[in-house]
Order: sequence, then structure tokens, then C-alpha cells
Amino acid sequence: MNHTIDQSDEYQFANGQSTRDLRDNQDAPQPDLEDLRERTDSSDGLEALRKDSEQDLERRIVLPNRVDGKHRPSDGGPLFSRSSKRVLLLAMLVLALGAVAPFAWNYVQSYESTDDAQIDGHIDPLSPRINGTVISVHAENNDRVKAGELLVEIDPRDFEVAVAQAQARLELAVAQVASAKQDYAAALANTRETDADNFRAQRDAQRFSALLDQRVVAQNEYDQYTAIARVDAAKVDSAREAAGSVLKTIAARQADADAAKAALDQALLNLSYTKIYAPANGIVGRRTVELGSRIEPGQTLMFVTETDEIWVTADFKETQLARMHRGEKVTIHVDTFGRNYTGYVRHLPGASGDRFSLLPAENATGNYVKVVQRLPVRIEFDRGQDPEHQLHPGMSVEPTVWLR
Repeated sequence: MNHTIDQSDEYQFANGQSTRDLRDNQDAPQPDLEDLRERTDSSDGLEALRKDSEQDLERRIVLPNRVDGKHRPSDGGPLFSRSSKRVLLLAMLVLALGAVAPFAWNYVQSYESTDDAQIDGHIDPLSPRINGTVISVHAENNDRVKAGELLVEIDPRDFEVAVAQAQARLELAVAQVASAKQDYAAALANTRETDADNFRAQRDAQRFSALLDQRVVAQNEYDQYTAIARVDAAKVDSAREAAGSVLKTIAARQADADAAKAALDQALLNLSYTKIYAPANGIVGRRTVELGSRIEPGQTLMFVTETDEIWVTADFKETQLARMHRGEKVTIHVDTFGRNYTGYVRHLPGASGDRFSLLPAENATGNYVKVVQRLPVRIEFDRGQDPEHQLHPGMSVEPTVWLR
């Protein structure tokens, strides 16, 4: 009998019935077990069981309604509440954006920034003022040097000889000046002597003139003393002219002495030029001079990049300069170190960058294309931010100018 019931169960599953459906259908009428046993005792029990199974399949199995909201979209409750929440959240987001928008707009309009900027500084070229042979070089590339530090030495022997010659010429010129002054003193003494003789001769001529009027002396005696007086007067004039000539000689000798002194000063300068010193605190770069090189005046030996004075050259667009003024605070982001420095706008540009180019644009030719120009703005760093001098010209920065 059990074997027969198992086969009937397989037959029911083959016709689409499931074990879960039979369990869930509690309200459907179940066949009586006693009836099934009586039917199976008869000779046609299997056939009666099959008929009962077909009748059970024809019954309508009603499942109870599930309480899960996902399978009840017709009620409208959860979907309505979810859409209401979305609308409420969207409205709150719009209100928040509306409240924040004025502040965000004011913040965006409160500054101007650019990434077309870099650190600038003075780069001093070192070149000799005399020609000569290099006997020593005291600096290498990237060496830090201080102002007044000896960097290059040129052979000084030729210039030492020139200094000695200039000193000898100066001493000779000074001696000539002294000799001329002595000659002038002698000329002055001679002038005084002749002046004294002339005074006596003039007095004698006056006395003989009075005696001649009284007819005490003869005419020839009067003429003799008158001639002597005239000769002495001429001697006085001659002595004075000689003294003036000696005085001019003194001036000429003094000029020669001054020239000799200037030559000596020039020789001393040339001797000092044999040693080249650092013009400022900085870093040596592009050294081209070598030991034993023969150099000429104006030849660039190396460069010294000053580290004490640096600034930022920021190429702002012309449309960004409308509200920019001198003295405004600046935040400078240095890409090398990834940190910010502070500064201020020192100078606004006098002309755009293309005005200083080798071939500036000429719009009068008719070949005109309007391009937003960039103008270089000089920004100074606040003092005390770079004590170790780590900022160098050429570093890329991003300045932000805070407009007032």
C-alpha cells in the first residue's frame, strides 16, 4: 500500500503540484484516510486513487495573502512615502544651495589667482675688467658664497710692475713741482731786488730834476739818472714776467704730478682687479672659467644668483587686474615644497609682456587677432619666511591675490 501511495505522489508532482502548495492550502478538504484504505483493499484501489488525485488537482488552491509590502504595490503606501521623502530631500538641498550660493559667489570674487608665475631674482654675471691669466678659482657650481668672498685670482705680476712704474713717474713729477716752486721763489726774490733798485733810481731821477730846475746840475747828469731810472723800471717788469712764467711752470709740473698720481691709481686699480670677489650673497652657477685660462675684459666667468632678494613675477590676464592694487595681501603656493608663503603686491606692470618682446605685434598692418594679454605683476615675499634661502629663481608658484 505504501508503495502505491508513493507512486501517486510522484504522479501528482508531475502534473504540477508542489509539496509547499499542499501544505499551505489548509482550507482545502483533505481525503479521508479510511476511505483511501477501503478503496485500496478492493481490486481497483489504484484506479480509485488516481481518480481522487485528479479530483484534488481540479480543486482550486487558494494561497493566503502575504503581508510583505513588496508584493502589494496596489496599496500605494510605501511608494508614496518614499517619493515624498525624495521630494522633501530635494527641496532641502535646493534651499541649502540657495543659502550658500551668495557666500560662495562672494568668496570666488574676493581673489584672483594664476598658475603662470615663477620666482625671480637678480642673477649677477662675473666678468674681469682686465686681461690676464687665471691662477686660482675658489668656487664651484652650486656653491653658496657670501658678499666679498674671493672667487677668482688673475696673475698679478704684470700689474705690480705697472704700479712700480707709476709710482716712479709720480715721484719724478712731484720733484719737478718742487723744483718749479723753488724757481718761482728765486724769481720773486729777483723781482723784489729789481724793484728796490728801481725805487732808488726813481728817487735819484726826481732829485736831479729839482736840481736841474734850480740850475745846480748840468743837463747831462740829469739825463744820466733819468736813463738809469727807466732801465731799473724795465728790469722790474722783466723780473715780474719771469716770476709769472715760473708760476705757470709750477702749474704744468703740478699737472704732470696729478697725471702721474692718476696713472698710479689706475695701476693700483688694475692690480686690485686681479682678484674677483662675490658681489652679493648667493649661489654660483654656470662656471666657465678654468685654471690657466686666458681671459679678456667683459668675458663672463660665472654667475651668482642672489638669495637675499627674491620676488614673484605673476603673469595675470588683463581681465584680472581691474580690482588689483598695490599692497594687497597675497598667498603664494610654492610647488617645490607644497606649502604656502605670504606676500604683497609691490608693483603693477607698466606694459604687457609682448611690448618687451623682440618682435612686438603691430596691429596697424591689419593682421590683427585679439588675444587676452598677460601683464607681469611683481609680488614681494614677507620677510623672515625663508631663513635658509631655499627659494630660488625659476621655481613655479601659484599666487592668490586677495582683493580689497
